Parts: sequence; structure tokens; C-alpha cells
Amino acid sequence: FEFKREYIDELRALEVAQISKPERYFLIAATGDEVLDYRDMLAHYAGARQHLIQGSDHAISEFPQYVDEVLAFCGVE
Repeated sequence: FEFKREYIDELRALEVAQISKPERYFLIAATGDEVLDYRDMLAHYAGARQHLIQGSDHAISEFPQYVDEVLAFCGVE
């Protein structure tokens, strides 16, 4: 993996200050995320469907446990 300084500006250009149509979003966040602060995610996606996992990690290693919930949100039965 290679990370270059110019990637920071590219990422900033993609940043969305506030989501529109929060009903289109489903946030799965973990309190144990070692990269992103889950509180920032909850605030950024306010109004959207949210599932906060106690513990876990940035990769949400137990994601298979949540697949049915994600598919249901997407309208896949």
C-alpha cells in the first residue's frame, strides 16, 4: 500500500459536508474502531439508519453477522 501526500487533497475534495436524503444511508459503526471515531460517524450520518456495534474493530470483523440487516436495508430479501 502506498500513500502519497496529494491523496489528502483528493480525499478532501470528495468530502461531503452534510448528507442529503439520510434515508438512503445505513451506517454500521463500531465503538472499537481504531481508525475512525464512531461519535464523528454518528454525528455525520445523523438522521440515517444507524447500527452501533459495541466493541469490534475498523474492519468490523464479524460483518457476516450483519449481512441480513444490510440486505434488508437494500431491499434484498
